[in-house]
Amino acid sequence: MSQPVTQCKPVAPHAFSPEEAAAVIEIQQKIYYYGWCIDHRDFAALDELFLPDAIVHYDVVDGTRAPWQEMREWLPAGLEIFRVTQHNMSNPMVELDGEQARSRTYGHLIHMQDRSDGEVSIMRHHSIYHDEWRKQGEWKIAARTLTNLYVDGPVLRGGDVATYREPMPY
Repeated sequence: MSQPVTQCKPVAPHAFSPEEAAAVIEIQQKIYYYGWCIDHRDFAALDELFLPDAIVHYDVVDGTRAPWQEMREWLPAGLEIFRVTQHNMSNPMVELDGEQARSRTYGHLIHMQDRSDGEVSIMRHHSIYHDEWRKQGEWKIAARTLTNLYVDGPVLRGGDVATYREPMPY
């Protein structure tokens, strides 16, 4: 099992070697890909991003902590209460250390719910993803922690909201 995620410190801009630049770009693209897969509920595609023994900790209200394979099974039910989501991933800071890396990425996560009375409920989650990466042929997430900065709006549960197996844009 992976160790808990450590905080990534901002790295002052410096000249990257071509190999370092390629690693940073690969990791950043995978961070963006994660948001795309979550919003399109393509959970199987996320296997490309995580090591099988990765630990994922959504350290938020109603969050969970589990090995990647368990988290992958948890995600569909965790997200079906939202009609659509949009995970805007920004400002990824990557710190390379040989075959390991750490990253910190802001998340502005929008979650839309259809209430039983026909109204739309919006929850905006402002967060930071702290990731540890390992290179095993390609870069993969070894550990991920999503920490909460601020939540604006409620998350409704149970009979108060419609459920959706697939996103349904308005």
